Amino acid sequence: MKAKRQSGLAAEASGPFRLDLHVHTSIGSPCAFYDPLDIPRYAEAAGLSAVVITDHNFGWAENALSPGAYDNLAAAFAERGVAMLIGMEVSTVEGDILVYPPDVAALIGALPGGFGRMDFEVEEVLETADRLNALAVLAHPHSYPKARPHAIERFNGSRGSFFNPYGVPEVGGSDAHFPWGVGTAYTEFEEEVTKIEDLIRLVKQGTCRPGRRGREQ
Repeated sequence: MKAKRQSGLAAEASGPFRLDLHVHTSIGSPCAFYDPLDIPRYAEAAGLSAVVITDHNFGWAENALSPGAYDNLAAAFAERGVAMLIGMEVSTVEGDILVYPPDVAALIGALPGGFGRMDFEVEEVLETADRLNALAVLAHPHSYPKARPHAIERFNGSRGSFFNPYGVPEVGGSDAHFPWGVGTAYTEFEEEVTKIEDLIRLVKQGTCRPGRRGREQ
């Protein structure tokens, strides 16, 4: 299947396909201040084939969001030929976990002890992800919990690079809180990713590689 490779203006070509797996919007992240409809043109300019919105769990609760809150943004991405998927950045006492579930509404209902907490234990988030057949990625770690994630964020566009002590697959994401940060770090796949199930499968298989804009890996 054909998809954009390096630029939204470039000729159609087969992989590698670049995805930014860690992007925030003002829809669900109180720390992001901008019009989210600006994101798609930056994603296209960065040569991304897809972007995953990973707003904060407490932002979703605070704003009483549902997945439908992103419908207009998804349409704006589609106009640019860039797919939009939805995950979530879940806060724990040992750092943040990026969770990519087949059903975000199911994740909201499954997180224990009341959705919107900021004091989850890493283990309970990982157990929830496993029950839902979701992907759980340790984001920009400031510590390395004993519990083993499915993958680790090797490159973070806002915070640099991180060590992988687990031997798990590695990904990259911009952690963008403003549109111009989108694509500063990304994950490459040889296979096109158009739905969250593709992302879960390929990362768990380890058939992906992290990258950074303008930097050697």
